Amino acid sequence: MNFNIGGPSNFAFSSSDDDEAQLMEDLETIDAEEEEIIIQHGNIRRAIAQYLIQQNNPVTRRGSIPGHIVINRDRESVDRRLLNDYFSRTHDIMIKCSVNAFE
Repeated sequence: MNFNIGGPSNFAFSSSDDDEAQLMEDLETIDAEEEEIIIQHGNIRRAIAQYLIQQNNPVTRRGSIPGHIVINRDRESVDRRLLNDYFSRTHDIMIKCSVNAFE
C-alpha cells in the first residue's frame, strides 16, 4: 500500500494553507467535543451508580432527629376515646354533681 504521502496530488485542486488551517481547527473542535462527550458519559455513569446505591440501601430513618426511634402512639384512637369519654353519659352526670356541690 503506497499512499504517496507528500507526493504529487491526484486531485484537480491542491490544498492551500487556509484549507490545512481549517482542517486542523476542525480536528481540534472534534477532539474537544469528544472529550466533552467522555466527561458527560462519566457523569451519567456516576449518577446512575449513585441512584442504584440509593435504591438498594433505602433510608430506614423516620422522624426529624437521626438515631431516635419513632414510637407509634395511635393518636387517632386516643383522640376518639377522649371525645367519647368527654361526651359520655357518665361524664355529664359527674359534671352536674360537681356543679351542685359548689352551690
